Amino acid sequence: MHASIWKFNGDPDALLERYDAMLAEIGAGNLRLHICLRAEDGIVLVDTCPSKAAYEAFAHGDAFRELRERHGLPEPSQLDDYSVHLAYASGSALHSEGAPPLRTS
Repeated sequence: MHASIWKFNGDPDALLERYDAMLAEIGAGNLRLHICLRAEDGIVLVDTCPSKAAYEAFAHGDAFRELRERHGLPEPSQLDDYSVHLAYASGSALHSEGAPPLRTS
């Protein structure tokens, strides 16, 4: 699993409205682990892809750029990517790179 952190600068309310419309087009079924954070000067997205190659194709491909443009989202002011060591959501492991399982209680 590979994660990316996207920073979009601008009016948070306007960016969130555009983001919500974009996400409605993407659909929840296409999101494995995704978080949208409201910042004072914009929004921050934390997104995951199954691999570094999938991230590269997504982040730098025409399809996502065109999707952002269609919904009025600007180019990100910052984009960082990282390999995921461990990911949990709602008490369940989504991904582990050799980390021991966590207690459930």
